Amino acid sequence: MDYKKARFYLENGHPEKCADFFRENKYPLEYGYSLFLQGELGSAEVIFKSLKSVRADWAIKLISVINGNTDVYPTYFQVRDFLEIDINLLFKVNRIDYINKILLAANMFQQENNESYKFFGRVLLKNNYPNEAKIFFDKSLDNYYNDVELHYLYVEYYLQGKDYANALRAVNNCLKINSGYYPALRMKKILSTSNAEKQKV
Repeated sequence: MDYKKARFYLENGHPEKCADFFRENKYPLEYGYSLFLQGELGSAEVIFKSLKSVRADWAIKLISVINGNTDVYPTYFQVRDFLEIDINLLFKVNRIDYINKILLAANMFQQENNESYKFFGRVLLKNNYPNEAKIFFDKSLDNYYNDVELHYLYVEYYLQGKDYANALRAVNNCLKINSGYYPALRMKKILSTSNAEKQKV
């Protein structure tokens, strides 16, 4: 096995297949994540605490949240760069219990990065939890109505449910905020075509 193959296993829900490679070849951050995704939080935390990196510091804080401590303060950039990635990794290993604990701390993340509700909604929608995603989109909308990217996430939400009428309304909301927003312009063209074309979206 080489690093590329091991990284593939780590990022696609098979940490047990790559943990030994990372340990034996001295990739401590990746080894820590392999243990984390297998539920060995204590061992993973020990490794992360031995490292001096932004990602390891983030992982320590995330483990703390999972363990029920919300008195932790990830940075704005840590939340922006790592929150969705790590929740997606947890979905791939079916660690729904960990994800639920992170979701319970959503307000804390929002205090540190005011786009956090949007991030939560986007990763939930990506992993086929549309109803839960919309809850976070709605919370985000209360704070940042003029976020064109957020409005386009509503487009994706409605498309997932094949609700083309509301998808088109969401597209139009995007274009009211930014008339040149290309994803919305492209989707408006598609949604104005035949039902057969809509089904391809």
